[in-house]
Amino acid sequence: METKGSQNVSACNLASVPIAEDGVIYIAIKGSLHASDCSVFGLGNEEIKAITKKFPGSGSNVVNGVMIKANVLQAINALCQLGYKIVCSTGEAEITWTLQRDI
Repeated sequence: METKGSQNVSACNLASVPIAEDGVIYIAIKGSLHASDCSVFGLGNEEIKAITKKFPGSGSNVVNGVMIKANVLQAINALCQLGYKIVCSTGEAEITWTLQRDI
């Protein structure tokens, strides 16, 4: 689903994700606790390779992100292994979690 003003960015363009001035980077993961897939936004190429290797069938592009073929909690746990921590969440039926990692 494309939103007004959004741009379709392929996974190969995510390597140049801007780094925040305070020494952390942020990503977002969006999904439902009742679904078997979710979307992650803001990952770099190496992180995309790692997460798609862990969850076969993942990697199809979504607008500005990548689809992960796993329950959102499994994906969050995998991202935590890459050094990310949840900093906030919002939503009800479909939730968006913001995660951060120190660089």
